[in-house]
Amino acid sequence: MFDAMTKSEVILREAEAIRSYVKEELRPKMYALHGKDTLIIEAMSTTYISTRIMARFAETMPHYVYRRVSLNPHNPKNLADPFEEEMFEWFEEDSERLFWQGIVKKNGDSFFVSMLPDYFTPACIRCHGAADTAPKELIERYGTEGGFRFEAGDLAGINSVSIPVSDSLREAWQGSLVLFAITLFGSLVLLWLLTQVFQRLVIERLGVMLSLVNEKKKESGASAGPGDELDMLTASLGSLNSYVQSARKGSSLQPNFIGDYVVEKPIASGAMSWLYDGHSVGSDAKISLKIGFDEVLQNPLYKACLETELHLFETLSHPCLPEVKERVEDVLILSEIRGSSLVTLCSEKPLGGRQLLTMFSQLCDLTATLHSTGIVHHDLRPQILMLDDEQRLSLIDMGLAVSDQQPDPIVAAGLGPQGDLLYLAPEQIQGRRGDPRSDIYGIGILLYLTTTGRLPFTEKKKSSIQKWLQRKEQMVNPRIYRPGLSAALEQVILKALSYDLGNRYQWVEDLWDDLKKCE
Repeated sequence: MFDAMTKSEVILREAEAIRSYVKEELRPKMYALHGKDTLIIEAMSTTYISTRIMARFAETMPHYVYRRVSLNPHNPKNLADPFEEEMFEWFEEDSERLFWQGIVKKNGDSFFVSMLPDYFTPACIRCHGAADTAPKELIERYGTEGGFRFEAGDLAGINSVSIPVSDSLREAWQGSLVLFAITLFGSLVLLWLLTQVFQRLVIERLGVMLSLVNEKKKESGASAGPGDELDMLTASLGSLNSYVQSARKGSSLQPNFIGDYVVEKPIASGAMSWLYDGHSVGSDAKISLKIGFDEVLQNPLYKACLETELHLFETLSHPCLPEVKERVEDVLILSEIRGSSLVTLCSEKPLGGRQLLTMFSQLCDLTATLHSTGIVHHDLRPQILMLDDEQRLSLIDMGLAVSDQQPDPIVAAGLGPQGDLLYLAPEQIQGRRGDPRSDIYGIGILLYLTTTGRLPFTEKKKSSIQKWLQRKEQMVNPRIYRPGLSAALEQVILKALSYDLGNRYQWVEDLWDDLKKCE
């Protein structure tokens, strides 16, 4: 493993040396010979030259993989995969993170990966700033779709080298398995010995003591009162004996009860609560339970939000909302919620055709129903949408919803943006609430995700508001991730995700009408 660590870092440093040579010597020489307006990609592009040289290296060392990736590259071949997108977030969280190494699974094999971040300098902006000022040679080769709208200091890309280590890990695993088997066998033998000692020194002696006490009690007269010392000693020893016997067998934790219901494993988390599986004690019927987070129940502001959510579930009726059976204090007992979350389904494959239309017909109808009753959801995310085997959609959370019939505790408290910034509309990030068009933006995000399997942008959670707004305005076109996407569906997605509220769909019904035509 140490050998792989050293080799991957050496190869990565060599690739970086090639890039530095192009920046510091080759590119200035080409400018001197041909002028500042010249761009000869084969002799001046650090990405092109390093990837071409390392591709030739890979011909002789096919298992050593060099990659230069970006979230928005000129060349679609250099688009980051999901793991690399996570690494972009990791490097952006702290600008002092200049190197990463670790083991990554790819196509069933394990690789030791070394990574270096690369940031744009002012000289890079000529080719990566505005498309209308970029060199014509670059536009002719790659077009104007990707690789632009960057500023100096932005994270340009990640350079990585992967070295296969599956064989080494397999050998280490086999050795660990043998060691584990030996340790387990030794532990079982030791446990058996301790059990025998415990039986001899404690259990058998307790039994003998109880017998002696009972005999002494008979000798002293059977009419002794129930409160005498011998009775008390007998009872105490009997309790101790029962306790020890129980401890030797082990005792499992009792299930958590709420009223007449047993709480089982958690299904999903919402904005203010957990959703659990459960069943009725009497009938054994399956149910689901909505239970507020401990910190929510202790905070008056968030408890008010939870109370609004529980009230909405109790008073609203729609096929996509679970039926409320009863309320036990701050817990809702719901009909059983089945299926998988939209996150799980989209991780398997993008949706399309009838499945896509079936799901969004339900989601649009539900959202339109909410809007017609003066409710804005504010938090449409794939994690809180469940789809069962019969393609029935269930919304399981309304923790950030607001109704025009009730005060909004979040506005009253003057809080900033609430929810996952990946899914919030731009105006929500700026603090605005209560606009139904924010839910239309959320539907647009879900439509983008279900058709491409990706989100339109990635950003670290702790980014500034301004950085998030910039990402929302410069999202990646869905055709980058799904080249075969129809033009009609592309336009529906882009209109739903319009940064400008005036250019966005104004009514959910209009979005659904256009989406039906994309079939």
